[in-house]
Amino acid sequence: MAGFQQIKIAEAIREIGADKYLIPAFQREYVWSGEQVERLFDSIMRGYPISSMLFWKVRSESAEQWMFYSFLRYFRERYNTHNAYKPTKSIGEFSAILDGQQRLTSLYLALCGEYHTHRPYKKWENTDDKFKICEFYFNLTVSQEPKNDNVEYEFLWLEKAETGSKTIYTDKFGQKWFRCKDIYPHSNNDVKAMEIQENFGLSSKETKNLALFEKRVFSEDIISFYQEDDQNPEKAVNIFIRINSGGTHLSYSDILFSYAIANWKQKDARKEINELVDFINNSKGFNISKDLVLKAFLYLYHENIKFDIGSFNNGFIENIEQQWDNIKMAFHSVFDLLGNFGFNAQTMSSNNAILPVLYYVYHKNLASSIVHGTGQKQTREVIKKYLLRATLFKPFGGSADSVLTATRKVFKKDFNGKVFFDENIDEFPLEGIEKSYKYSNTIDDDFLQDLMLYRKNSPEAFAVLSILYPNLDTKNNFHKDHLHPESKYKEYKKLMEKNKKEYYDFSMYDALPNLQLLDANENMAKNDKSLEEWVKSECGNKNKSKFLKDHLIPDVNLSLDNFDDFYEKREKLMISKLRELL
Repeated sequence: MAGFQQIKIAEAIREIGADKYLIPAFQREYVWSGEQVERLFDSIMRGYPISSMLFWKVRSESAEQWMFYSFLRYFRERYNTHNAYKPTKSIGEFSAILDGQQRLTSLYLALCGEYHTHRPYKKWENTDDKFKICEFYFNLTVSQEPKNDNVEYEFLWLEKAETGSKTIYTDKFGQKWFRCKDIYPHSNNDVKAMEIQENFGLSSKETKNLALFEKRVFSEDIISFYQEDDQNPEKAVNIFIRINSGGTHLSYSDILFSYAIANWKQKDARKEINELVDFINNSKGFNISKDLVLKAFLYLYHENIKFDIGSFNNGFIENIEQQWDNIKMAFHSVFDLLGNFGFNAQTMSSNNAILPVLYYVYHKNLASSIVHGTGQKQTREVIKKYLLRATLFKPFGGSADSVLTATRKVFKKDFNGKVFFDENIDEFPLEGIEKSYKYSNTIDDDFLQDLMLYRKNSPEAFAVLSILYPNLDTKNNFHKDHLHPESKYKEYKKLMEKNKKEYYDFSMYDALPNLQLLDANENMAKNDKSLEEWVKSECGNKNKSKFLKDHLIPDVNLSLDNFDDFYEKREKLMISKLRELL
């Protein structure tokens, strides 16, 4: 029946466990932090409202048109964040959660599941030893200041290795913590807090807290929701978009993504795209999102590059599904190529810059040859130059859609989704792309001087050094290295202070005029040697002037007390070389 209704937390947990509450494809994944869950339960215990939810009662005729997913049974950072697909043919009517998914998932994980957080400084691997495996506990005693600020009732995710998964865990302060998932074996129609008191020796205050917790879960209608019975899926989506403004932000692109993949016929689109994104991020070292994949669909095949729900009609989605394997292969090849160029999450300033490369590789059928094919060497060089220059000139800043539209017109002026290149487009059109976003004439003294301010870990520093060191094999391990070692900065500062001279602050010491690119072996050999010592050891009887020229090092006194002169001279060398190369 349509309208507002109320249920108990325990009823919602039972429905989730029985897959009678499911998540529609246009919902996002679980994103709440552990602390958000802890604060949710404090609010519940204090009797605060937790906001109403929106359910959509789904009957068989609607279920067939959409894909639905089960709630998470446990959460593991990065590795178990994706909801599992749930076939709906055999489960009859069910409720799809349009608003309230994050809160309901939090309730279920706290009362039935686990929350796994990555251990700091551990390698990212999907193994138990790399994670804190936590269960949800309620502090019945509270004799110490709670870990979270401004809470009256303390709930925490505690590590199983610490608690031993005990029903009552006593910490080093003598505080007794109740494992929340154990409320179920102890609860039915009767209040069982007294039973736990007898078994575990709880004080009257601790028993009172436990009884209140049990009451909140089993006896009170805490969850309020509006149920929509209309079986028009488009209405459900529109309602969802309208009401989804609170809680953890869900962007319009998140909704579009789910809407776009909901009607794939042969493949589980969410699984396919999640696996692609995860592989590129975890195995190739980038940081892309599903938004980039969605934008790629439009950039490759749709007249309108902007995110627009009307673009994802059945014909467009059917074509994308048919082409998915080829699109996926092109993604893999392009990111392999970027990795060979030395790009990664830290050195890639805008993922949108990838789309013209993807378009060219995909529509020219170069996925199998672009990375290693001998016939594609020149194309690789042009693409690398495009990406490095795009990192410096930042064309994909404010109006990314208009810039992307302009770049695609370089490939095909009148795009129709059927023919993808004008007759004159054979090579990757670097010059045309740059003209399309009008940065090719902005290389002046101020621009080049500003480049010199970029610091070691910026994408721009990598781009400048890659342009200045074109012969370095970035396919293998390489390092951005301080010419005057980072460890010598304090010594330099003391020297200047001793001589009562002004000195560069560390932001300048860490900037481009004191940086170079070295391969891993060279960097290990240099280690923490002073610049003066390193040049002497590398040159020996060799041609010193050639060595200095190759490394763009000025022929001046290279001792630390002459750093300021070295810095100014090298800055001029780099600017002069960049003016020539750009």
